[in-house]
Amino acid sequence: MKLDHYASFAKVFEYPKEDYHEVVIEAIKALGDGYPQSTKELEKFLELLPMQTGELQELYSKSFEVQAVTSLDVGYVLYGDDYQRGVIMVNLKDEHSKANNSCGEELADFLPNLLRLLPKMQDPETIHELVTMLIAIAVEKMMEEYDASTLKAKDMLYKKQHKTLITPTLPITIFLHAFKALYLAFDSDFALIKTKKLFKGESFIGHIRNELEVQEGKQSSNSCDTGGCGTGSC
Repeated sequence: MKLDHYASFAKVFEYPKEDYHEVVIEAIKALGDGYPQSTKELEKFLELLPMQTGELQELYSKSFEVQAVTSLDVGYVLYGDDYQRGVIMVNLKDEHSKANNSCGEELADFLPNLLRLLPKMQDPETIHELVTMLIAIAVEKMMEEYDASTLKAKDMLYKKQHKTLITPTLPITIFLHAFKALYLAFDSDFALIKTKKLFKGESFIGHIRNELEVQEGKQSSNSCDTGGCGTGSC
């Protein structure tokens, strides 16, 4: 099975540069005639994309970096900061090393790094396992973060944390078409047999909530340590 189209997909999920529209067009071409549903979603994605590079970068940042809709770090999406993510990272680093796949400045579980890894791997069984038991499940959870009620709840959490919300000039749901295109390609190539799920049923927003609770706990503790409570009852 040739998996070169995933290397093209990798560029779709990287920070946009001036040639980003060409990047998406190349991904569509790489799919060829064998992935009509996936191609349709990428074409919708391309149609909705703004022409200005600055607007593209704003959309990307709001989607994945600042007050993000979701993370592109697969291990974090599935495990948060749980120790199990560390175990996954060790194994992924080993696979990257064996395939001579550079991760650049990003982590081993960064989605584009994993997509570039797939066509470089030699063992079909390991490829199948990596996609069906890890990457595709993470992509599915990334897509779930675009649910309207989840987006609303996430905005409330971010407002609580940052006091103000970044309001994008473009609909942040645009990237959902790219995720759907990738997921449909996985479905065509691997049938997405999900009889084993190696992760907790925690959402990205759940991880954010946990982080906020930890931060609030630390702030409360620091306040008591410095006499902020006004009494010794803390």
